[in-house]
Amino acid sequence: MEEGRRSTEGRQPIVSFTQPFVARASNGNGGGVHSNGEAVSMSSVPSRVLILSGEMGEGHNAAAAAITEAIAAVWPGCCVERFDTLELWGRSFAKAASWGYEVQMRLLPLTYEVFYDWLCRSDRFAAVAKRAIGRFFGRRLQEFLAARKDDLVISTYPFGSAALDWLAEHHGFSIPTVTYVPAFHVHPVWTYPGIGQHYVMYDTAPEHARTDGFAETMYVGAPPVKNGFGTVGKEDARKRLSLDENAFIVLVTGGAWGLGGVADAVKALVDSDVQMQVLAVCGKSEKLAERLHSFGVPEQRLKIFGYIDNMHEVMAAADVVVTNGAGVTVLEALRTPRPVIAFRPLAGHGKASTAEMVRRELALLAPDVEDLVPVVRRLAGDPQLMARMERAGREWVEGRDLKDSVRMMELLFEVNGAGRNGDGRNGAADGDGRNGAAEGDGRNGAPEGDALKRSRAAAASLPVQGAPRGSVVA
Repeated sequence: MEEGRRSTEGRQPIVSFTQPFVARASNGNGGGVHSNGEAVSMSSVPSRVLILSGEMGEGHNAAAAAITEAIAAVWPGCCVERFDTLELWGRSFAKAASWGYEVQMRLLPLTYEVFYDWLCRSDRFAAVAKRAIGRFFGRRLQEFLAARKDDLVISTYPFGSAALDWLAEHHGFSIPTVTYVPAFHVHPVWTYPGIGQHYVMYDTAPEHARTDGFAETMYVGAPPVKNGFGTVGKEDARKRLSLDENAFIVLVTGGAWGLGGVADAVKALVDSDVQMQVLAVCGKSEKLAERLHSFGVPEQRLKIFGYIDNMHEVMAAADVVVTNGAGVTVLEALRTPRPVIAFRPLAGHGKASTAEMVRRELALLAPDVEDLVPVVRRLAGDPQLMARMERAGREWVEGRDLKDSVRMMELLFEVNGAGRNGDGRNGAADGDGRNGAAEGDGRNGAPEGDALKRSRAAAASLPVQGAPRGSVVA
């Protein structure tokens, strides 16, 4: 049996995380309007947070789990619940949608690539898609939220964001909302005028979001990865995993579903003449694990893992990470930091994310099998290139703390303290349907507490070259 296996049977429609109660100051008198029309009073920090995710692989869920950890540290006593947006239409629908997407990415990737390309190129097509998704999930979300008393709703999945925007536009829903994008490319379905804050991974996201007013709600946030990544040294990690401290180690992973030609990548690497050990993480794909075991390669050359909960250690033990260019895995690698090779990037978001990372010297591209071994050989024989890429990753994450990003969300509560304005949006004081920005400051115009001042100070210390006017690093 492969190492690190844990059960993945069953889907949890809602997961609750409540920290031991700690008394909190309630120095705000603001409020919002619930989806059922009832006024909701709010303090300066939330006591109940709902995170809308989506089980399309594990990236959206992993980001939600990381944000849950950060909230526990920043807002002690806050109850956080996570919910799969797809299950608004029932568990059977969610399973079918997840299965359909996986089949599409494995067998019909061109269809997804065409759809993604149209989203990113055609404003009209993107607008139609956003309205349809928002309406489809928005009505069900309204019913779901009606019996709840959430102070803040965070979305790590674009369909959740679409539903929240639909509620804001059609039903005056004005409880503070946040979208946290756990990817290196922001397509238009991620971004909406009815969302109070958007957290992204790179400063040029408005070019891809193609959404009016997006730059004014955009924050360059910390990568939403769980505690542990970047805290373990290579030597220590190899000792924990009983790995050769002197070997050149390549980690190959395709996320929870093992997408992106993992077997082909592993086969090419173990058959090459490059001196290395390959670590292969198969995620939930038992078929992939079986195929890799069938290679009959000794463990000194190939060590196979299933679905693991110590990815931060495995990644820290590696010299290089080979992945499909998409999702949270690349963010985990950059936080560690380890050079990334994007091998056969996934259609759509995988290729788009890879392009952004390559632009910033955070990744190297290996389009197919014949390209992979030369790229690995180049890294193995060029310590300067390795050091330069690790330094680029280190500089990219420097000063970015997920807890600071959570603290910046408190601005929404101070803004909502102004009360609801005439258009039913998030309590804007200036009547423009935006988040209460004080005129002329380009940002959310709230007075700053000590925590927010620290976040602002951290943001001000980060160089954000080419950032759009009004964007903030948090």
